Amino acid sequence: MTASINEKAEKQVGEAQLEAGVAKALAAPRLSMIQGAALITGATIGSGVFSNPGKIVGLVGATGPALILWILGAIVAFAASMSYAEWGSRVTASGGDAPFLDRAYTRPRRFAAVVYSWTRVILINPGYNSSLCYIAGSYFTQAFPSLFPEETGTWNKIIATILLILQTVACVPSNNLAGRFVTATTAMSVTCLVLFSAVGLLNMFGVFSGKRNLESLNGDHFFAGASTDPSQYAMALFKALWAYDGFANLASSLGELKDPERNISRSTITGVGMVGILYLFANFSFFTTLTFEEVSTGGESIASMWAEHLFGDTGRVIVALFICLTVIACSFVTLYSASRIAQATGETGLMLFPKFFAQLNGKFQTPVNALAFNCVVSALMCWAPQTDDAFWILIDVTSYPLWVWYTTTNFGLILTKWRSPGGLFAKDPTVKGVQVTPLAPILVVLVGIFLLIFPFFSGGTGPMTSGIALGVIITGVVPYWFLIMAPERAAASARG
Repeated sequence: MTASINEKAEKQVGEAQLEAGVAKALAAPRLSMIQGAALITGATIGSGVFSNPGKIVGLVGATGPALILWILGAIVAFAASMSYAEWGSRVTASGGDAPFLDRAYTRPRRFAAVVYSWTRVILINPGYNSSLCYIAGSYFTQAFPSLFPEETGTWNKIIATILLILQTVACVPSNNLAGRFVTATTAMSVTCLVLFSAVGLLNMFGVFSGKRNLESLNGDHFFAGASTDPSQYAMALFKALWAYDGFANLASSLGELKDPERNISRSTITGVGMVGILYLFANFSFFTTLTFEEVSTGGESIASMWAEHLFGDTGRVIVALFICLTVIACSFVTLYSASRIAQATGETGLMLFPKFFAQLNGKFQTPVNALAFNCVVSALMCWAPQTDDAFWILIDVTSYPLWVWYTTTNFGLILTKWRSPGGLFAKDPTVKGVQVTPLAPILVVLVGIFLLIFPFFSGGTGPMTSGIALGVIITGVVPYWFLIMAPERAAASARG
């Protein structure tokens, strides 16, 4: 999937600690261009490329447009990463998008930051947790299908719930346990993707006798039969961009990058480019091994099907368990980081019941209330979809609000550049650091508008998931009233 969730989670943990008032000394620049590219690569690669390619083909109806969407995803990820790098140069405060939104949208005061924090705690973070644990359960049941012959969707949810509870309990006694998984998780994700890509290339050139199948790349399926419905492409692009999520991570480490003005674009091009190439190779690996019907209908099981076709039952078990363990580690880091974000919003007064969310365990100094809240909401989200498309519903209901805020934050950068001395296309003399061409945030905003409009015209669950997400965002006016407007009115009345 994804948010790679593990490195993005590492970023969120650091942001939450800083937001909570934990002072950190500024790190001296130590990252080279290559190390910066490696950070982006590790931050981006997650489970999405192992679960989403088949669903994307199924939505757009052909493999050619699917490959184009993966390329477009890389371009958008690069543009968004550069835009966040400029935001990082303009606003050094931590807190994710909240300080950027505060700078761009000054009226009503703190409105965007409060609604962003509300959406992050109530929907986005639990959505990540539930989807990751669900796909981990799915790959476990795929590894041992004889143990789960029926109702695998229910078993996926049961396993996901058990994982959520165990991970929550494991996070209570330690502030550092989750962080120890980051490096191992990144190594596992990258290794798995490289192996997928390498095996796919070998199979493409006929190394595995009798295993190559080029049906998905022939004229009948490459572009013929492609959908002409833009809403299908919007839903498919959500899946591709989900796999690229994590593009803002280098911006969060901008102070550690040597010669950032020179190296940020080089690191981003190298990192995102490498990820994009590996993603394309992974897609070709699927397309040159499985039939078109298997690809387009395989859903999140496509990696297990691929492994079984090449290496038999043993290969399916090994690959499914490897992906399962990778996703479990990702979800563990994400669950902990989500609790730190929730705890930080309590301490900064950006969330309802701030004292509840801000409370730390007296012995371990861990955010027990935030952990419990995130676990409960994640479990409820996991069980809420009562269809076989539960995993895709979780992705869609999380992707939509993510892109609401990516679009809003990038439009805020356009406004900020417009207000700066010299206007939109001129270099701002007041900014020391990275400044990107306005074409980058403009591209992100245009893609965001496309993603936010057309799902409402799609068939299936698109209108429902987008409507739920939009509804949660709109309810952000409730915490804004209680946290900002009501206290301000009470203070004004007291003065009057």
